[in-house]
Amino acid sequence: MRLTTDRRGAVALSVALAFALAGCNGKPKPSGSGSDTRGAGTGTGAGPAVAGTPTPRQAADEFLKDLGAGKVTPDRLTADLAGKVSRKRSADEINDWLGAFKGATFVVAEDAKFGDAVAVRGRMQAPGKAQAFALRLVKDGSTYKADWLHRSDRQGSEIKPQADPDLAAAQDTVRNFLDVLLGGDQRLAHALMAPDWKKSLSPPAPADQRDGYDYGPGFLTAKTRQWSSGVLGYTLTKAELGPNKTTATFTAELAGEGQMTQVYTVKAAKDSATGRWLVTDFDRQ
Repeated sequence: MRLTTDRRGAVALSVALAFALAGCNGKPKPSGSGSDTRGAGTGTGAGPAVAGTPTPRQAADEFLKDLGAGKVTPDRLTADLAGKVSRKRSADEINDWLGAFKGATFVVAEDAKFGDAVAVRGRMQAPGKAQAFALRLVKDGSTYKADWLHRSDRQGSEIKPQADPDLAAAQDTVRNFLDVLLGGDQRLAHALMAPDWKKSLSPPAPADQRDGYDYGPGFLTAKTRQWSSGVLGYTLTKAELGPNKTTATFTAELAGEGQMTQVYTVKAAKDSATGRWLVTDFDRQ
């Protein structure tokens, strides 16, 4: 999805301005009833559903429709996402978080499928405000559950889709990390950081350990806010999968006011226990 008119594609000046521009992978339609379920980019929704089973894209459209209508309940989130939203997996806290999406309409601009997951991205239009959103669903038996969901005032631009499913999954995590980091949702950004990396950046104080943390959340928040200060958007100019397909390295160009660009190396690794990708390094070149 093109979010900038800058010929380098370096920065999305703001989500509200960017979505006013024409051209987001052709002509995306709102999700939900009557929407285009063929899918964009990789065409994950191609072909009819089999024996009443929705295609991945149809499942994403239905989830977004229910999300905007306030019908998504905590049981439609995976345990991993529920834990990211609420450390105690409190239904009240999760419902409060989901409530921020109520009343919104969604326009899917791109989608991708890797493994049993489908990820969609685009515009979320709430009363008086436009934001970017990203949703990832994973297969759970005969249905799908949300394994990731966020809204943000920042989103990357002109990012090349990846054909390799492992690199696509790693890139999805890196994009989610940068979206929420730059958009100011530090809690979700921290949830995508590898535990050892968080601990090395911010060792826990005794009070942190008593609260159940193995890192110092206060100091880490201050540090990650520094990373995002003044950044308006980003693009990924390089993506490389490690030889064993459990690590990946990306080059990210972060642009701020005055078109000043900072180049970072972002690394990710697949967690051996869960199979989920986590960010392991974010270092300025």
